[in-house]
Amino acid sequence: MEWEPNERDAWVADAQRWICQIKGVLQCKIDLDSGGEVVGVHVVAGMDREPRHIVRDVESLLKARLGIDVYYKKIGVVQVMDNGVALPPAPEAPAATPESAPVTPPVPANGVTFHPPGDTAFADQDLPANASPSAIGDEIPPPPLAPAAPPPEESEPIPAVLVAEEMTPRIVCAGVGVMASDLLVRAEVQLQAGELEARGTLEGSNHADSDVALIARATLDAIAGLMAEEVVLHLREVKVEDLGGQSVILTAVDVVEGRRTETLFGTCSTRHNRQQGVVYSVLDALNRRLSLYTLKSAAAEG
Repeated sequence: MEWEPNERDAWVADAQRWICQIKGVLQCKIDLDSGGEVVGVHVVAGMDREPRHIVRDVESLLKARLGIDVYYKKIGVVQVMDNGVALPPAPEAPAATPESAPVTPPVPANGVTFHPPGDTAFADQDLPANASPSAIGDEIPPPPLAPAAPPPEESEPIPAVLVAEEMTPRIVCAGVGVMASDLLVRAEVQLQAGELEARGTLEGSNHADSDVALIARATLDAIAGLMAEEVVLHLREVKVEDLGGQSVILTAVDVVEGRRTETLFGTCSTRHNRQQGVVYSVLDALNRRLSLYTLKSAAAEG
């Protein structure tokens, strides 16, 4: 069944109205392509919330109410600041009619005033009986000019406000180590985000590729130690495969938000270091998504 564009896209108005009900959102506009797919969600918001939180709320609302998955990079948030300065209303000039609009004659530099023929203001003046047209300008002074109105008080210019969001520091690997005995393997991963550091340690039985799984899970523990918000991260699978003549770490991580679960994927070659490759594969899966969350304060940690 083929839908007319106006019927197929009828949900857009409802979605825009729902998004405007999110805390901090002032306006919303959703753009669709010719196939009805969302190509952009443009949101205007106030300054009371972080943009990444608004993006996450918009994404969750569209998924929960409409079952639409919108990639978070398609959601743009512009924050505006109310500076409290209102522009004065423009004065309303009375509508001039041909009968009521006075004709203001130009005043040359020599002080002589010229009047067009039939000017009633000129005709009402008392002229000498023997006055000639050439003497009019000399004998009759021009009418006094109205005092110039004082210039309107100029208000201070309204400064432009550029709102820049501070980017969340990217999480990087600061160190990884594995200790193995006949029965046990112990993995320790240290991560860093700006000045903030966290360490994840995990221990398990020693078997084939157990170090890979333990390093991946220790990486997730370290990531959770960096986050200021509750984020449930679950390692779905990690394995080593041959691809393109190289050994590659493939990782699948579940991000659980309430009733919603999203699986993210990451890869990294083991060409330089197998243990670091596992950490980088996990970070490759999560770093873009974690940029929407808030990290702990380094000062609070200290």
